[in-house]
This record gives sequence, structure tokens and C-alpha cells, in this order.
Amino acid sequence: MISKILSAFKTILSPLPSGGVGGGFHALALIREDKLFSAIYIAGTAVAIASAMVIAIVFHIKLGDIAPESHRSRTLYVINSFATESAKRNNSGFPAGVSTMAIDSVFRQMKSVELATGLQSASWNNFIIADEQQEHIVNAAAMACDPDFFRLYDLDFISGRPFSEKEFRDGEPVCVVSENIAKQLGGVDHFVIYDRNNLPPLRIVGVVKTVSALMENTAADLYISYKAKDVLAFNPDDFGIEQIAYCGGLQVRVLLRDGYSREDFLKELEPLRKHYNAMASQQVGEGVEWVVSAEKHFFKNMHFFGDLDDQTLVNQAKNLMPPAILMLLFLFLPAINLSGLVSNRMEARRAEMGIRKAFGGKRRTLLNEIINENLVLTLLGGAVGWVLSWVFISAVSESQIFVDIFQATSLPNRQMSLDFRMFFTPTLFLIAFVCCAVLNLMAALLPAWHSLRKPIVESLNQKR
Repeated sequence: MISKILSAFKTILSPLPSGGVGGGFHALALIREDKLFSAIYIAGTAVAIASAMVIAIVFHIKLGDIAPESHRSRTLYVINSFATESAKRNNSGFPAGVSTMAIDSVFRQMKSVELATGLQSASWNNFIIADEQQEHIVNAAAMACDPDFFRLYDLDFISGRPFSEKEFRDGEPVCVVSENIAKQLGGVDHFVIYDRNNLPPLRIVGVVKTVSALMENTAADLYISYKAKDVLAFNPDDFGIEQIAYCGGLQVRVLLRDGYSREDFLKELEPLRKHYNAMASQQVGEGVEWVVSAEKHFFKNMHFFGDLDDQTLVNQAKNLMPPAILMLLFLFLPAINLSGLVSNRMEARRAEMGIRKAFGGKRRTLLNEIINENLVLTLLGGAVGWVLSWVFISAVSESQIFVDIFQATSLPNRQMSLDFRMFFTPTLFLIAFVCCAVLNLMAALLPAWHSLRKPIVESLNQKR
């Protein structure tokens, strides 16, 4: 890839076969020759590219595979609901979650599933963090999870470790805290955590790098084992519905194995769901229905058109059309102005083009050269525009609109920190390069073609 890019720049900046400017780099020489034109062209390009890249970066942050959510493209968000016939008649229902039994007996046994984790999304509370000498009251967002959470998400451990499978199964009161909490305490050695009801103290076993609130599925201050007795407001396995054993209070996220799709997952799950419905209905003495669906990460965060049951690549492409059209508009409108700028410059260079055509210069060769000259300016403007997009997003990252976009309002100590990987990936580089190429063609092709079509004599008489 790097060699191809260098080869392209070598072609763009190659000297003219004849009549070159001192045998130097023609495009750069023209930039130095007309600094005002170059500055205006680069500035106009930078604004256009920055506008388009802001959209691309925002959607990349929401949809891309970015650490710690490195497996978004293979992650499914499982949606569960339970109801009995009597509950339906009374318009009442049960919590839309599952128990650990459902996760262990169903999801973790499926061939299409690499791993499954149960959790409760981060919610905030006042916690007391204390050792033998002092106490700290902190307002923290706590997420209840299991050991597989730390396998699904690549949290960066600064010290310690995740809680073990044994600690989790034995219901030990253990937790992992964020670096933000550790800094407030000046370290976490010998500290234990109590919630406001003075329930059993939580032992800290690890510290992770604080996750940006932009990563809405993993951001929290505390990661608590939900098996720890009385840590949660309710036991996820106990709703007083003994016969409906799969009903509980946990959300489920599964990581698909390579080569398996959402449709494969639902197809494999269907006979298991029907078997459970029949078994639970027999135990309860009335009809019991467990309804299960699943969302891909893409459709969980972006669905402008179509039925959510249709989560195919075609529907995904359809839902990408609105931001793509908006990006093209941001490129097209400045391209009109840049096209007028290029047209005026071509008028000033008509005599030069006439002389070169008179000495055998082919129209196609001259057209390619003009496009290449403008491509150099466009790439320079694109680089400036990319930097501007970083600056803009960094400046507005704490604004309420930006917070609402990423649903980060539930985190009291939210840190909308930005990682370099949010701004620069091969995908974003390709998008930026395509934006530059499209803008360059729209701005330069038509005026250059129109100017080069004029007869040689007319061009030579331009300045008489």
C-alpha cells in the first residue's frame, strides 16, 4: 500500500517531458508561483474535507471496531422477553432479561457463539471507599458483569486482574475499578468499597484504564461481579417466578464465532426457545412464551430505513446512504466554488496550453497534468481538513449535543476522552482519500476539459 502511494506521488510530481519548469516538480512549482490561488484552494478544500470527515469520524466512533469494543462487528445484543397467558390478559409482564441459568444452559452451549456475557448497564450511585485510616465518598457508575465481559471487551489493565471464574461462581464480593477512581484515592491498596446501604464490602482486584464515555457499552467506574451476594438491588436469578427459570435481570451480549452470522445464531436458537416454552408451559400450567431476538451493533446504533428484522448487508448499505449523501453535499457545494476558481486560472493559462499543444502536447496528457496539479492541492487541503476535523471534534466533545449522540448522559463523571484510533484507521484514511479524489474531479475536470477544447490559435491569441 505504501509503495503504491509513493508511486502515485512520484507520477503526480514528475517533471514535464518537455517545456518543464526548470526540470523541477511542475505541480509544486505552480503552487509556489501562485501562492494566493494555492492558499484559497487549500483552505476551501480543507473546510469541505473537514465537514465530511466529522461525519465519517462520528459514525466510525459509534460503529467501528475500536478498543475496548474491538469486536463490535461480531457482537450481538440479545433481546429477551417473557410472558404467560395470564400476564398477557392482565397487560402485565416480567423483566426483559434473563438469568444466569439461561446464559449457561443456552447461549454458552451454542455452536455459533464463541462466548456470552451477562451484565447490567452502568448506573450511578454513591459509594464509600475506605481503608483503616480514611473514607472517600465517590459518585460512580457501576456495571454488574461476569468474567466473560473481560474477554469480550479489551479493557486495558493497569494493575491487578479481572475477577476469576472461581471468585465469580463462589459469589465473592469482588470488583474492578477505573484509573479515574484509583487516582482519586491515590492508589487502591487495602481499600474496600461499600454502597450506600452498607452491604458486604467489595474487594478491589484490578484497575483498568478509564474507558471513554464514547464507548457506551463498556464505560463505567466500577465493574462488579453480579454474583456477589446482595451487591445488586435484586438478584438477577430471583423474581419469585421459580418455574420460569430463564427469566432474570441480565442483558446478554454474545460474540459470534468467525464464519457465523446473526441469521445462523437465530436459526440455531429457535428449537432451543421452542423447547423451553413447551417445558415452562407444562411446569407453570399455562402458556409461557420466551421471545428472543438479536441486534447487530450497526443496527443498534443506526437504522434510518427498513425493518430491524432485516439486518442484511443490503439494508446496512441502505442505512449508510443518509450520511453518505450528507458527505457528498459537503463536498459538492465547495466544489462549485473551487471549480470557478480553477476555471479562472485556466483562462490565465490558455496561452501556455496553446503553446504546449502547438509543440505536440496531447490534450489527454495536458488534462491529466492539470488534474494531477489540482490533486496535489486537494491532498494538501485534505490533510489540513483532517486535522481541522480532529480539532473540531475535540472542541465539541464535552457539548450536550455530542454527549446525547453517544448516550453518555447516564455517567455522572463522564470523560469524553478521544483516542487516536478513533481518528486514524485504514478505513478512515480510505474515506479521506476518496473524498479528496471526488472533490478534485468535481472541481478540476470540467473547467480543464472546457479550456483544453479551445482551438490552438484562439489560445495563442489569448494575450495579444
